Amino acid sequence: MIKILRLIVMYGCAVVLLSSCSSQSGSEGTSQIQAPIEPLSCIAVLPARTSVDQDDTVVYKEAQSLEQGAAYATETMRGELKDNPKVRILSVNQVSALVPEISGGVSGTVAALGQKLNCDGVLLTTVRRYKQREGTEYSADSPAAIDFFMVLRDSGSGNILWSADFREEQESFFNNIFSFSKMKSRGFKWITVEELMEYGIKERLNECPYLK
Repeated sequence: MIKILRLIVMYGCAVVLLSSCSSQSGSEGTSQIQAPIEPLSCIAVLPARTSVDQDDTVVYKEAQSLEQGAAYATETMRGELKDNPKVRILSVNQVSALVPEISGGVSGTVAALGQKLNCDGVLLTTVRRYKQREGTEYSADSPAAIDFFMVLRDSGSGNILWSADFREEQESFFNNIFSFSKMKSRGFKWITVEELMEYGIKERLNECPYLK
């Protein structure tokens, strides 16, 4: 009887430890609010950009892929936010027309757009990885992978109000037993990079308290 009780206790401890590992492993990035939440009346959403200018190691083929990822991220954000009354979604041409010459880098762009559009927040998105799966939905030689970063800045001060990133390379159930619920929601198939990007963008936008 004592041995049985010991086994039960040991099993319970193992479950707790595994649960703890489950919440920490397979991370898809983080979401952080870095200032007290105060409602924003208008948020300008810029087209997604790539990390090419910040990473000298990116080769031409990767740069092309990142450009495709940025375009798809922009399209997904537009679809998700088009009915949000506090959001102003900008195209590349609109940004160029509004701020043809900017000094001060990102801070200068944010300040100028905020002033010209009368928006108190500006959302910027950077795509850092965008890799298509190789193979089919049921047999992939290499899975899809994405990595992007979002930051919402106060247009007046330039301070970061909220930031989030999302990183995932799809895994099989056999490589990560904690991915079962995720794989079930995706139909137990290897999804495309477009589907993975759409999943990540929607999840992060839904977490942003300033877009509620």
